Amino acid sequence: MHSRVLLSLAASFLVAPHLPAAETVPPVTMSALVQLPARDPHFSYMGRCGFDGVGAAALGFPGITIRFVYRGPAPTLLFNAASPYCAFNLNVNGWEPVVVRLPEGPSEFVLPSGVAPAEGWVVELVRRNEAWQGVATFRGVRLPPGCALRPVPALPKRTLMFIGDSMTSGERIDRMPPENDDTPRTANAARAFGMLLGRRLEAQVHLVSYGGRGVMRDWQGKTDTGTAPEFFERTLPDAPGSHWDHAAYSPDAIVVCLGQNDLNAGLIDAAAFTAAYDHFVQRLRAVHPAAGLVLAESPLQSEDPASADAPKRALLRRCLETVAAHQRAAGNSRIVVAPLHKQPGTAVEGHPVAFQHEQIALQLLGPLQQLTGW
Repeated sequence: MHSRVLLSLAASFLVAPHLPAAETVPPVTMSALVQLPARDPHFSYMGRCGFDGVGAAALGFPGITIRFVYRGPAPTLLFNAASPYCAFNLNVNGWEPVVVRLPEGPSEFVLPSGVAPAEGWVVELVRRNEAWQGVATFRGVRLPPGCALRPVPALPKRTLMFIGDSMTSGERIDRMPPENDDTPRTANAARAFGMLLGRRLEAQVHLVSYGGRGVMRDWQGKTDTGTAPEFFERTLPDAPGSHWDHAAYSPDAIVVCLGQNDLNAGLIDAAAFTAAYDHFVQRLRAVHPAAGLVLAESPLQSEDPASADAPKRALLRRCLETVAAHQRAAGNSRIVVAPLHKQPGTAVEGHPVAFQHEQIALQLLGPLQQLTGW
């Protein structure tokens, strides 16, 4: 199935159903070759995904995580990729992950097999790449005779959401100077600051992020390419008909890291930008009234008062402080503004690399703990 066909099907994917709790799902052992759809309750998902009529799971946002447990002969994983850039980190029982790059169209690969420990092999797949690099569809697994699927470990009870752009997505994170590789292989959502904080705080994480997009306009100054308030409402970010059910995931705290792209093409009308940001925060409050909110600065903007970024950083800071003040005046005290230091990226590319994402995570850790008490 080619990418244009997949895109035409995108709107048919809906929010993930409420599957039985992991501990209530009995083990299943195959006595003959059989295929299980991605919707089977032996699979767990972290992140926004939707299912079609045959039980395939569409994964549009970065960082979406699939987990399952098996013993015995290795199953075959079944995928479909809308582009040649879809990739996953694959790890088993927490070992160092390897990169699985999907070819465009349908594909399958067999997991390595061996003597399993008593609890089985815990398989985890994390979508590495950005939303604009194509939808990856997980079609399930083919199980050989003797392969046993076991209940998957429960996800953490704590919940976080990170709304942002390419930095939140982990774009170009796996770079080190003097490398000048701009290919999609350098995207790695699993090492982005939000996912780091999820592991540090033992929380689930939803990355609702899209490279190049902002609150009002994109990195080129365009207003018609799909802003954060638009893709926030979707299961698949580029499919207007794929409406996300916000009741399916209730974050304890939300970190918003937007504004870099709104200001990339130059200064924007401050009043209009602040009003748009405030309206978006009101929407977040409407669907997640119990969540604490962290409004973060951009780590791409210089802190040098003599730099061209100085008026941009000042405008964004005024906007965040104004929005936070509006929320507090309305009785919503669980909101903080988080300053972020400039992260220099590399000499050839501005996006923060992996160890700089660790610094961003450390700066956000205090505000998150202040709001959640974790």
